[in-house]
Amino acid sequence: MGRFHDQMAAAERFGAVEVQRGKRDRGHLIERVRVRDPELLARHLGRPTAPAIAQRVREELLQVAATGEPWVATLLDEMTARWARSEAAYRLTAGQADASKEFFTLLASISRQEAQGLDARTFSQKATNDTKAFDRHASRLAAVLGVRIGQPGAAADVVWAHIGLERFSHPVNLRGPVVVKGAGERLVDGRARPFASIHPEMISQLSVLERPKAVLTIENYASFNRQVREIEDGSLVVYTGGFPSAGVVELLSKVLTSVPDDVPFLHWGDVDAGGVRIFRYLEESLPRGPRPHLMSEELAKQSGHPADADPSLASIAKSDSEIRALAEWLAFGSDVRHMEQEALDPAPTSEFGREG
Repeated sequence: MGRFHDQMAAAERFGAVEVQRGKRDRGHLIERVRVRDPELLARHLGRPTAPAIAQRVREELLQVAATGEPWVATLLDEMTARWARSEAAYRLTAGQADASKEFFTLLASISRQEAQGLDARTFSQKATNDTKAFDRHASRLAAVLGVRIGQPGAAADVVWAHIGLERFSHPVNLRGPVVVKGAGERLVDGRARPFASIHPEMISQLSVLERPKAVLTIENYASFNRQVREIEDGSLVVYTGGFPSAGVVELLSKVLTSVPDDVPFLHWGDVDAGGVRIFRYLEESLPRGPRPHLMSEELAKQSGHPADADPSLASIAKSDSEIRALAEWLAFGSDVRHMEQEALDPAPTSEFGREG
């Protein structure tokens, strides 16, 4: 006990702690010790300081981070600064060097576009030699990448779509004048009723049979089904499945480079933050962007329901997007309304770029 008292007294003289003793007849007892300066205390005890530990870990992780795009190393610097203050960063501490190395290995690989077209387990195995590493870091990866793509707090599925990661590729549902041929025979005819399904692995064999009246992408399944069953106008209609997968983007890219530029390209989705972000993603991911179809402030005011403004759409509102006017209203309007596309009946694409 005497040794402990001596150590605390020495630490107090060093300025590292404040010792609070008992009163009166308990004055010889230490009741409480408050750390005044963790760095001074570490030096006094001969232990490495938090900044020193953070710097050492940074040097180890930089070898991994440097294999990715520059933003990965920038993230490491940001995390190092938090570790130097004895704080966790994305729920990782400086003492979790192995977990941090695994995290940065995944990030660096993602930044090199190595996740595209793979399911999570296969990507994880290729990047870290461990099929479960991705699952261990999924939430922090989504948090980091959500900020990176300009959508902080975005749902994980949205983030995975941005990096091209798919649990397993889903077929692309469509209806229109396209075919898939192989070994001299027609494997899939896009004109089949009510619609056809093309697996992403077959897209290299896809060709456009004739000029479609328009290319129309549809966000929701019910609206897609109604469009292909109720509207016969010679358009190529493609179901995006919500946020478009890598397979949908690949198919649309091939179609849009195969048809003349004057073939209208339209998108019909929900009038809400998610629908606007899906529209913007199509603009940024394809050879040319769509025009909004049945997506407008006027229609939302007629058939939508009250909602709060969402300032997170500000970046789209201030961009050159074809959906910027709608994004501005949803972001800053005083009478915002959201509208699910199922609230409207399908309409012919002859009403090119119809917003109202």
